[in-house]
Amino acid sequence: MILGLLSGENDLPKGGYSVIEEALQALRQLTENKELPEGRVELRGDLLYINFMSFDTKSQEEQAAEKHEQYLDIHYLIEGAERIGWSPLEAGMIPSQPYNEADDFALYAPQADEQLLSLKPGMYAVFFPDDIHRPGMGDGSPIKKAVVKIHKALLAN
Repeated sequence: MILGLLSGENDLPKGGYSVIEEALQALRQLTENKELPEGRVELRGDLLYINFMSFDTKSQEEQAAEKHEQYLDIHYLIEGAERIGWSPLEAGMIPSQPYNEADDFALYAPQADEQLLSLKPGMYAVFFPDDIHRPGMGDGSPIKKAVVKIHKALLAN
């Protein structure tokens, strides 16, 4: 997991992966525009794309945790306030909802060691396939965010 601030600086943390740097640069360029799109913006087809979305946050009791097998996520908050829970995948953990290959996710109950991240506009969090994360939490207020999806095949670059 990587937590950072998307700013105009050239030294964005990227965990040593050029594709994360590429995604953050594309996100920076797109979010400089005052009128952001809703929906999917493709950068490299199904291998690298951004979903722009708006929704009301949910309480911690309502929101399940998720994990992906094929993609890593970059969650970038544009407007509002969001809490995201994070915990590492550990041996023996069993999902509460089995892996859905078509939508690339399994659901998990919140973990006792879960860390809560508080995102403010301009912040992003990168979640790798071994990171269990619980996005979209808050007090029911609306947020606008972007989620970059990077296929794990691109991590070799």
